Amino acid sequence: MLQRRDRKVTRRICRYEGVCSLGADAPIGVFDSGSGGLTVVREIRRILPNESVLYFADTGRLPYGTRPQSQISRFSVEISEFLLAQGAKAIVIACNTATAAGLGAVQSSFPGPVVGVIRPGSEAAMAVGGSGSRVGLIATEATVASGVYDQELAHLGLRNGPLKQACPDFVMLVEAGQFDETAVRDAARRYMKVFHESPVDVLIMGCTHFPLLAGYIEEALPGVELIDPAVQTVMTMKAMLEERELLSKRKGEPEYKFFCSGDPMVFRRNLVSVLGEDSIVLQAAV
Repeated sequence: MLQRRDRKVTRRICRYEGVCSLGADAPIGVFDSGSGGLTVVREIRRILPNESVLYFADTGRLPYGTRPQSQISRFSVEISEFLLAQGAKAIVIACNTATAAGLGAVQSSFPGPVVGVIRPGSEAAMAVGGSGSRVGLIATEATVASGVYDQELAHLGLRNGPLKQACPDFVMLVEAGQFDETAVRDAARRYMKVFHESPVDVLIMGCTHFPLLAGYIEEALPGVELIDPAVQTVMTMKAMLEERELLSKRKGEPEYKFFCSGDPMVFRRNLVSVLGEDSIVLQAAV
């Protein structure tokens, strides 16, 4: 059963109904449970600088990592429908937990290109390490339990399954907006212990929040190649847009609009911190 806050957020999201015309200059919709998906927006700005972006942070219902898969899937469809009504031509599910639970449902309901972060992240790890490498995965509890990375890596030819570690504290430490360095370092040392006991060659940061803590992770696990799925995810979206002739050819500046379902002030602080420009501000709250 939904908590009262979940029902309220769901009603607000579901107010928006409509279908966009998939024009090339329409924006890319991106969503995450919170601020972590802004790492994907950062790569869109770098790799696809002509593209406008609609970003939805479901901060009113985070964390996703401890929720049932069916509930996360429903949230994912609701948010993609909201972004469609706002005019999105494509969807990036910039959340590993939502990708694991809701990618198929969003692909079935959304009329344009849809990409998640799990397959691109797996492809990036294989490109670095190869089929015989020892791959580590850090993610939310839900992503670890889903086994979706195991399946993707096996499909790509990894001979031994990944060594996995759930890192639930990382998400909330990022969402707090101002890092408690002592708490982050303690959590990183605790979570990386398993990879000291069983060494890995590459480590997939299987949550888009985690690249924001990459320095702390590297400090706790030196010498291991960290994989940020955001880069390959945006390259995959670029290829999908090219195939459908949906790459923007706009000559003016792209537009960025940000929505959140929780506290807009906390999200705005994270927005400025991740994207590095106080001129990019929260446009609306749902």
